[in-house]
Amino acid sequence: MKKPKGPADEFTQAYMEYYPLLLSSLLARVSNPEEARDLCQEVFIIFLEKFHSITNKRAWLYGTLKNVVYQHYARKKPDVDIDGVFNDEGLAFTNGARDARIMIAEAIEQVECSEEDRVLLDLIAIHDYSYGSVAEILGLSRWQVEYRYGQLAKSILDYLKSRGIKGLAELL
Repeated sequence: MKKPKGPADEFTQAYMEYYPLLLSSLLARVSNPEEARDLCQEVFIIFLEKFHSITNKRAWLYGTLKNVVYQHYARKKPDVDIDGVFNDEGLAFTNGARDARIMIAEAIEQVECSEEDRVLLDLIAIHDYSYGSVAEILGLSRWQVEYRYGQLAKSILDYLKSRGIKGLAELL
């Protein structure tokens, strides 16, 4: 990654890095693409206002995401069990699985792909959405989603092989 040259570049770099992650997390929690994009925009507006005083940007963004989602549900769906929305079993893992997840996340970061492809990958691989659901969310055909996911998975496996890992089974 290129080093930021100034405050605007630093914010842009953080936005490019975290937007796909936050959007996919929001999509998994609100299940409405338009609402998820609006909430993501809300998080980044607050982020911009406080950008220079934040030391751990990732932690701050996820904390703010959680607050924004809580507020969203309080306004629009007060009868929803908000704690259930954040009870993400995919985030509760043992040390061995955490190491595997870090390796896979590193591989994903090394693969050159668009923001939309990162969202696609996260929705399918992490949040277990179907190809059809992702196609509908992203405005693509099911075939396009399957093809792009296959290409991304191949690129990730190629990266892992270059690091001496022959398959995902070795990480689990």
